[in-house]
Amino acid sequence: MQTRTALTCSTGLVRSGGDDEMIATLTPLHRRVPGEGPVADHSASRSEPAMWFVTVTVTGDAVEPELVRLALVRLADERPFMVSARYRADRAEVRYWDESDGVAVAAAQGLRLWDDHRRSAGLPPWRVVGLEVVDREAARRRWEHEEHPSVLVLGEVRPMDPEG
Repeated sequence: MQTRTALTCSTGLVRSGGDDEMIATLTPLHRRVPGEGPVADHSASRSEPAMWFVTVTVTGDAVEPELVRLALVRLADERPFMVSARYRADRAEVRYWDESDGVAVAAAQGLRLWDDHRRSAGLPPWRVVGLEVVDREAARRRWEHEEHPSVLVLGEVRPMDPEG
């Protein structure tokens, strides 16, 4: 449901360690059994699904930015997997964790995200113009070596800087 000189949001400043698994499992709530602890590490040697960090970028004709913001808030309510979303009048970027059996599955879901929620969340009739899917380790390495504004609250929706 993932570069530019513009700033992007990430969970890169969230402390790594034991609590890290809980953050990563906010996305795939449907894959957890109630009462179980954090999902165990999914290594490539297992047949279990892996965690992918997905960024979907959409664009189209300009609409009132407040309408975009409200639609993204509804999207976050519908799909609590969202890490963050940024927007402006003619563009939006949604970032989230996805638990899938492979990168192709995560990419296909990312390509469908906007259309699947267009009506229910009231999203603008925009098209996907960018999709990035990286595994958990690649996402973490990137956050350790690049500057990203921190995500203050998972699911946050905030305006995109003018260059973004």
